[in-house]
Amino acid sequence: MSMEMMLATYEFQQWLYREAKLLDDIDFDGWFALMHPEIMYSMPVRVNKEGIERPDYATDMFAFHDDHHLLSLRVERLKSDYAWAEIPPSRTRRSVNNVRVEEYAPGEKAVVKSYLLLYRSRSTDIHHDIVSGERTDEFVYVDGEWKLKKRFFVIDQTTINTRNLAIFV
Repeated sequence: MSMEMMLATYEFQQWLYREAKLLDDIDFDGWFALMHPEIMYSMPVRVNKEGIERPDYATDMFAFHDDHHLLSLRVERLKSDYAWAEIPPSRTRRSVNNVRVEEYAPGEKAVVKSYLLLYRSRSTDIHHDIVSGERTDEFVYVDGEWKLKKRFFVIDQTTINTRNLAIFV
């Protein structure tokens, strides 16, 4: 691996760690500031297929498929008294690992893959959620910083065991 790719990998690891902390700290405005105005934020529905046929997710059906406007509405709702599924807010811990820079044009764009393990607990409930999957993120460099332009999250579970998807991945 070249020194340039090692530094790029480190830079995106730090970006993803910062994003995870903002979300775990319930700093939705800080998190949303990391998004590019043309963001597409998607999680396809996972499907079971025979054998090793791929992809093993739907290409036309999504648990969420949000653009900048829909994400901004979700953020504003979570900050209001009307996000009943998140009152009180979930306690989350995101573990980001196996970060790989797949494509990189310095100061222009990058494609980064990573694994996410998300732990979530609610209020006094003794049950908790664990969500895991792989993210493919596309970044563009705007005004001296990397902005997330596309996130494609493939969840590992076929049946999502969380009560709602009021959280961000």
